Amino acid sequence: MLNKINHIRFLKHNNSGFTLIEVMVAAVILFSVIATVSMVYRGAFLSSEKADGHIKVAAVIPSVLAIIQAEIRGKENEQKNLLTGKDSAWQVNYQWHAKLLEQKSPPKKYDAFTNKLASAAIKYKLWQVQLTLEHKGFTKHYQFKELSWLHE
Repeated sequence: MLNKINHIRFLKHNNSGFTLIEVMVAAVILFSVIATVSMVYRGAFLSSEKADGHIKVAAVIPSVLAIIQAEIRGKENEQKNLLTGKDSAWQVNYQWHAKLLEQKSPPKKYDAFTNKLASAAIKYKLWQVQLTLEHKGFTKHYQFKELSWLHE
């Protein structure tokens, strides 16, 4: 009888814990979940950083365009075919290059004294502008045309 009681106690002690295989399976499941969650978090963080770059660049564009327009129009009387600039606004670095595409005069107008069409001097310039904006490694390129005129 004593032997039977010891045998029951022995069985109770052996069945009370986890086996090594069960612990290893639980560890693999735990590490898999942790790895998956960290990958999802990393993807969300990278997406957030990219969206922040887009927002910062989009927010500064109207101001930068006004600055570029003023600089091109301010240098209009200079006889240059290429204009460049570089600056920073609201933590966004930008640089631009403007290349002269075309120069034109206003349309001919009728002169009542001479009874002829009179041509005016070249007054307007059309520029091709390339703009690059950069914020924390995020870079965006834009291209547009700008019109300027000679000040008399």
